[in-house]
Amino acid sequence: MKCVSLEKNERTAWVAMNRPEAMNSLTAELCAELVEAFAECERDAEIRAVVLTGSGRAFCAGGDLPTLAALKSRDEAEEYVKTAGRVALAIVRSAKPYIAMVNGAAAGAGFNIALACDFLCASKNAKFTQAFSSIGLIADCGGNFLLPRLAGPREAKRLMMLPEKLTAEDAEKLGLTTLVAEDAELREKTAELAARLAAMPPLALAEIKKFINEADIFEATLRREESIQSRLILGEECKEGITAFFEKRPPKF
Repeated sequence: MKCVSLEKNERTAWVAMNRPEAMNSLTAELCAELVEAFAECERDAEIRAVVLTGSGRAFCAGGDLPTLAALKSRDEAEEYVKTAGRVALAIVRSAKPYIAMVNGAAAGAGFNIALACDFLCASKNAKFTQAFSSIGLIADCGGNFLLPRLAGPREAKRLMMLPEKLTAEDAEKLGLTTLVAEDAELREKTAELAARLAAMPPLALAEIKKFINEADIFEATLRREESIQSRLILGEECKEGITAFFEKRPPKF
């Protein structure tokens, strides 16, 4: 079964992460399929806007912890972080507007992939958390570039260091969302936004996105994250954090 589904409806592509049993946590396979789906959207001249969402009760729970726990070498760890980072980079470098439709939990890398999108439509029941420091890691998927720019450095430090959970209302107050809707209205409201974007001049929108996103700086951030994160993944703090998560106890750092 594929980890990603792609549906095209008029001039909008709907891309859904499809590992609901694992809250759409990021495996190498899921990341590769996302990048492939994004590339197909990029090639299709009829597609003017892309919506990214998750199946089941989550948008994306971030890195897949069993995958992280199984990494044995610095090269393996760096490649895993790089694989996830390619998802965010493809969104940032795309000429087309991306909308994250956050239908549930968006944690860790899942939160940052949502932030990489140009617009974020959230269910009132959505939850957001950076989560990384709770297992001895730093943010990745460009979070160190995205969150300080969107929420400000002080809020970014609070959310990354503690790390606190945000409701959709909290995220809205910080300016992280484009709109917040009831569960039953989320797809309709997102589709309306996508239709508005699809009706706009695509070349102008592409240039606006290019100016604002500073993709070269974003990619440089990804490279730094890969280097630091791959070291931390193999460290004792991360091992304790993951073990504590599975044992349902507070970690002892």
